[in-house]
Order: sequence, then structure tokens, then C-alpha cells
Amino acid sequence: MLVAVLASVLTLLVRVWPHAPNPVESAAPVAAVEDASPPISEPPAVAPPLEEIVQERAEEDTPELDASALEDSEPVDPEGLEGPFAPDPLLELVQRPEADGLLLQAEGVPEQSLLILQVRPAFPALSPQEQRRRAELWQQWALELGYDHLELRDSRAGLIARDALVGEGMIVLRDSSST
Repeated sequence: MLVAVLASVLTLLVRVWPHAPNPVESAAPVAAVEDASPPISEPPAVAPPLEEIVQERAEEDTPELDASALEDSEPVDPEGLEGPFAPDPLLELVQRPEADGLLLQAEGVPEQSLLILQVRPAFPALSPQEQRRRAELWQQWALELGYDHLELRDSRAGLIARDALVGEGMIVLRDSSST
């Protein structure tokens, strides 16, 4: 084993030795460099503040954007996105401007084809006619998403409205006078 180590070291020396600098030849340039250096009595130059260095490097590392490349690119269609980049249809439903901020959360129960919408406390304060109109609008949205049934619940998970089991439309179980 010692022989193998010595052979490796010898091989390394043979490969590196021809490329090693000659100490006699390298002495002259070093002397010239030493003569060109400022005397020690002069104060060293003040380094620029750290913020300037960081800013300069950030500007160097930031690639320039080509505006024409952005204009020529096709807009991304959220409908075509898949996986973790796909938009959440239930989140989009809650955030629809037509919901007027009355929806707090949406939860789908696919095995029951049920959509549960949690409404904000302002919903029971609406008139019974407005509650029914909103409930029927949201029922249409649920059908568009593929849910056959809809339940509206308050923040305590109490049932406020549900789809009619016989016929069409929504049945509002409580109006603003019962809250």
C-alpha cells in the first residue's frame, strides 16, 4: 500500500513539476511590483460603503428585459393551467365581484355532489327576498361547477339555506328576524 501511495505522489510531482514557476525568473517581477507599491506611510484608500457595493452588484446581476419580447408573448390562459398552478374554482367563486363580499368560504364535498358556502354575518341582515335571490344565484354557480346540491351555512356551521329537495330553487331556513 505504501508503494501505491508513493507512486501516486511521484506521478503527481512529475505532472505538476514542469508547470511550476522558476524561482529565479519570478524574483524579478516581484521586485518590480514591490517598487511600484505605495509607501506604508500613506493611508489606505477608503472602501465604498456596503450599500453601494450591493447596489452595483445587483445592477450587474439584473438582466435587462426586452419589452418587445413581453409584448409578443401570448397571455397565459388560467383555464389551461394544470396541477399546482391551476386556479381554485371554489376560491374564485368566493372572490367573484357579484358575491359582494358575502361569501366567506366554499367547501366542496364531491362524493355527495354538495357545495357548502359559508356566508358572512351580513347575509342574515339582508331582506328575505334578497337572501333568496342571492341563494338562487349561488345555486346557479354551484350547478356551473358541477355540484347538484348547495347549502349555505353561518360562521357557527348552522344551516341557513339549502336547495329544494322537491322542485327547484333554494329554501331559506332563517331570515334576519331570527338572528
